[in-house]
Amino acid sequence: MRNRTAPETAFGQQLRYWRRIRGLSQLELASMSGTTSRHVSFIETGRSRAGRDVVLRIAQSLDLPVRSRNALLEAAGLPPAFPQHEIGEVAIKPYVDAIRAMLKQHDPYPAAAIDERGKVHFANGAHRGLFPGAESLSAEEAIDAFYGSIGPGRIENWPEVAWAEADRRRRRANQLADSELLALADRAESHLRDVPRPPLDTITAPVVSARFDLDGRTIETFSTVLRFEMSRDVTISELRIELIFPANEDSEAFLRGRSLASREVT
Repeated sequence: MRNRTAPETAFGQQLRYWRRIRGLSQLELASMSGTTSRHVSFIETGRSRAGRDVVLRIAQSLDLPVRSRNALLEAAGLPPAFPQHEIGEVAIKPYVDAIRAMLKQHDPYPAAAIDERGKVHFANGAHRGLFPGAESLSAEEAIDAFYGSIGPGRIENWPEVAWAEADRRRRRANQLADSELLALADRAESHLRDVPRPPLDTITAPVVSARFDLDGRTIETFSTVLRFEMSRDVTISELRIELIFPANEDSEAFLRGRSLASREVT
C-alpha cells in the first residue's frame, strides 16, 4: 500500500518557519508548550488540526508578537485572539492620551510615537522642528526623507547614526520575521550603498548619539525608547515612544531656549 502524505497546510508552513527562525526542534518546542513532539509533528505536517489552546501555547513559546499570533491562529482556521484598534478608537484612548501627555511633557526636547514600520503617528513641537512634516509621511516616505535629505543635511555624524538606525531596523525585522519590515530594512540600506560603515572601534560614546547642526551650532543628543511591554492590542504593542534628550549642558540650554515649533501635540 502506498503511503499517503497529508497536504501541507498554511498553519504547518508558518509553524515550521517560526520554529526554524527560533532555532527549535519539534521536541524542544513541544517541551516548552506542554505537549508532545508527536503532536507538534502532526500539526506541522497537517496530519492533525491544532486546537486554539495549543496554538496559543506554541505562539507563547515561540515569543511571537501579537500580530503574528493572530496570523498563526487564522492559518489554523481559528479566530484571532488579539484586537487591533485604530489610533482614534475609544478602546485604546487612555493609552493614546497617556502617550500624548508624555510627548507634551517632554517638550522642549523632541519626542514622537512611531509604529513598527517607522510611521510617525504624533510628535511634539520640538520633534516637528527637527523633522518637519514627518507625521504626514508613510513609512516608505519617512525612510526616503530621513536617509535621503533630512539626516545627511542635519546630522553631523551621519554615517554613524544612519548605520546604527539601519541595523536597528534589520535586527527588529529579523526578530519578527516580518516580510514588510524586511522590505523596509532593505529600503533603508539601499540609501547607504555609498555611505561607508564606520568601524566600531571609532565610536567612543556609551551609546550612538546624533549630533545635530541647528542654526550653526552642534547639538548633541541621545535617545531612549519606551514600549507597552504587556499589550494585547496589535496597534498599541507596535508603538514605540522615542524620547530625545540633550547630551550636555550647552545642548540642553539651546533646546530650552529655542522655539522649534508649536508646543502642542496633535
